Amino acid sequence: MDERHADDGEGADRFSARWAEVAPAVFAWASLRVPAPLRPRLDPDDVVQEVCCRAFLGIDRFDPEKGPFRAWVFGIAHHVLQAALFELARGPTVARAPALDEGSRFLDRVPDDATAISRRLARREEFARFLDVARELDEEDRRLLLLRGLEDLPHEEVARDLGLTPAGARKRWERLRARLEGMADATGLRLGDSA
Repeated sequence: MDERHADDGEGADRFSARWAEVAPAVFAWASLRVPAPLRPRLDPDDVVQEVCCRAFLGIDRFDPEKGPFRAWVFGIAHHVLQAALFELARGPTVARAPALDEGSRFLDRVPDDATAISRRLARREEFARFLDVARELDEEDRRLLLLRGLEDLPHEEVARDLGLTPAGARKRWERLRARLEGMADATGLRLGDSA
């Protein structure tokens, strides 16, 4: 039996445990990535739920030798968000981005505890405070938080994106992480490594 397959109870439990570790980062990422004017038509919770569904359904394609679970999930998250934004850009008549329905039609197969995580996070005051502070960051620091803090991309990749040297990106991340770490810890959010 494929140890990574999520359809059996044991696989669903393994998925739920892994999802619980990464879900706060995905929730914060979606909350910061969905522009405020689009939120009436593109709810960050729906993005997170779609990412969860697709990850659960595709867990047998996850290969830890190709990279960490977090990176794999964020690959899915980027695809889900881009597809949803594309659908919304096609026309104002769409009430909800159809791209958010692909995985969700299999929602009954996803463990309840995995899908309830974003709802719990959305209700937590600490998480709301963290997101408020993150939204107030300047554009470069917010991008740094998204790329290094939430997606946990390597400093070299973050540096290229921000037009910094790797050492500059590392130093800037260490300062930003020190500012946000206590607040992030209170939410259960694990920020990217400082190294």
